[in-house]
Amino acid sequence: MRFLVIDDHPLVRDALKFLLLELDPKAVIEQVSTARDGMSRAAKPGWSIIFLDLDLPDRSGLDLMKDLRNLAPDCPLVVFSGMSETDAGWRAMQGGAAAFIPKGAAGEVVLEAVRRVLSGRRYVSAELAETLLQNRLQPRSATPHEALSARELEVLRLIGRGKSVTDIAQTLNLSVKTVSTYRGRILEKLGVTNTPGLIRYALTHGLVES
Repeated sequence: MRFLVIDDHPLVRDALKFLLLELDPKAVIEQVSTARDGMSRAAKPGWSIIFLDLDLPDRSGLDLMKDLRNLAPDCPLVVFSGMSETDAGWRAMQGGAAAFIPKGAAGEVVLEAVRRVLSGRRYVSAELAETLLQNRLQPRSATPHEALSARELEVLRLIGRGKSVTDIAQTLNLSVKTVSTYRGRILEKLGVTNTPGLIRYALTHGLVES
């Protein structure tokens, strides 16, 4: 089996590698810490599963999912994230993830999810399954950040991580003026007046890992 792990936390990558080798001692496991490197590796054929963190330093994992599905349409994506399960988990599954695993999950839960995905099924926790069912039976009220574009949501997540406008411009390869424009649109759409308010919003809604 061949696994690709896209996560910027070394401890998380090592813990996941330990579990995957327990599942298959001969497994090939490649690890990268950025979305850019993840895209490069994902272009290789033959992956059994691609594991993806949603809070990457250079790009939103939810946005990256779309490109990964185009690059490796037959490879299941497993989201392994510390973000809110009810919000980020719902979005990940809607985006085509085969599983959403909270980073606080026990090792046996992770292995159960991986086995299920390898057998061609999907995995969600009981809590997330209930959320998905409720949303299907009674569509949930939209949250303000659902009105944001993919790029605006990406900028919001970086602001939520404490990044300055200059830092964000460098990370996303944009001009400072462009990022400032995005920030202004985000403030307006969310009804927030300043950067601390944006940081609180991102943390409160589980858009960044706490």
